[in-house]
Amino acid sequence: MYYITTSRPYTNAIPHLGTIMDPIYADVYTRFRRQMGDKVFFSMGTDEHSFKIANRAIELGFTPQEYANNQYELFDICFKSLDIQADNFIQSSDPKHKWVANLIWEALAEKQLIYKKKYEGLYCIGCEDFYAESQLVKGRCPVHFNLEIQKVAEENYFFKLTNFKTELINYLNQVRINNLNIRTEMLNFVENLKDISISRDKSRLDAQWGVVVNSDPTNLMYVWFEALITYLTPLVPDELYENHLESDQDIKTTIEREVFEIFRTELPQRLQVIGTDNSKFHLVIWPAILIALDLKPIESLIIHGMINDSEGKKFAKSLGNGVKYEEVIERLGTEGARFFVLNYCNSNSDTSFDWDKLIDNYNACLVNNLGNLVMRITTLVEKNLNGIIDNEIDYNPQIDIDISKIYLELDNLRPENASRQLFVEISKINNYLEQTKPWSLARDMETNKGKISEVLSVALLSLRNLLPVISIFYPETAERISLTITTDLVQKSNILFKRIEK
Repeated sequence: MYYITTSRPYTNAIPHLGTIMDPIYADVYTRFRRQMGDKVFFSMGTDEHSFKIANRAIELGFTPQEYANNQYELFDICFKSLDIQADNFIQSSDPKHKWVANLIWEALAEKQLIYKKKYEGLYCIGCEDFYAESQLVKGRCPVHFNLEIQKVAEENYFFKLTNFKTELINYLNQVRINNLNIRTEMLNFVENLKDISISRDKSRLDAQWGVVVNSDPTNLMYVWFEALITYLTPLVPDELYENHLESDQDIKTTIEREVFEIFRTELPQRLQVIGTDNSKFHLVIWPAILIALDLKPIESLIIHGMINDSEGKKFAKSLGNGVKYEEVIERLGTEGARFFVLNYCNSNSDTSFDWDKLIDNYNACLVNNLGNLVMRITTLVEKNLNGIIDNEIDYNPQIDIDISKIYLELDNLRPENASRQLFVEISKINNYLEQTKPWSLARDMETNKGKISEVLSVALLSLRNLLPVISIFYPETAERISLTITTDLVQKSNILFKRIEK
């Protein structure tokens, strides 16, 4: 099985422009791997158990679960609006997940990899993470500069991360990553590895919210710890969990063994998509947990940068410089929003959002290159060939469409290069038409009918050959084109993309 996962966004706020990057990249790879013949399982989800989510719920007069459910619906609407076809969309508050999280906790405890101690550290409620003083910027969290760092002292459970330093170095040197700078950064982090806290004292919460540690109900699992386990939970069939609830202890033990056998069989995560701010969790902590459980860590990662404003400043509510994903869909449509991520953004560095540049790019690629090509070919075929082309003609020698270049870029974890290469291949068909000028040949139909049929058949069949690849990136567009050019009688296409004015 080819298992694809995305990071789990916090549900303390509504989906934003950066939220759509993970699912769009993952959706492209899901469609790509299925075309390659793989059985794909694509899992998404929401991360719901943070302190800030509980506090936000209380502020609004909801229970944490009510608030989480409401937010989950917003994310579900967001992803469906982008034609994301995930096989699973898990909430971390799901009862099955709490059960699986405790199975993982117990397995680590049995290996004596969890211990309890008193701890004092500098904590950012925005990140739900501790920082060393050397990591702070002017005494503030480097990510949430507007939040005060809290000094926290409590007794909680730790995972023996330091036991896996050698294995982590080996892993980091062989895992496939699109961003080599992140590999170096994580190798430096591992050199100064420390054990990590994986629980919080439940008494610190105003409302009980989180995964309770069954062996010590005074503690809740640290939000990011159990959120990582949401990558395992979807692999467990619902009926197995339901059987566990209804069984006696002997059968429960057998079921728990079966759960771990499923993990051994279905892992690794073949592709994980995350932002740079999640690198430590997915390239150090999560692999260590999996290695500790004798499970296979993530095989490949696309680690994308952040979306900033046109001046390179991070989007922030306080600065009022953010762009909502709905704004992009409203102006450019669903395919335009996918185009923004897949063609305009950089998958291995930050991207500066600029409406003028995005619209220029959209008009050049989708409107002029692809949209006008479809309109031109179908109009000429209907007008000059009565909608009938020569399906037997050998079109490859005349237009050298090289789909392998697109697939190679996808294999190399560079989806934006793959999308850009797609438009290079589409341009070859436009160039062929400009060179052969079938509209000029049509002035003398009696003499040039055979040549016109050849030229338009070659162009249309070349475009038809690209449809499976177009569907990987722009599925709605591919379907609309298919309805026009794969019929026995080709008719003039409707406008695919309207030119956007700045």
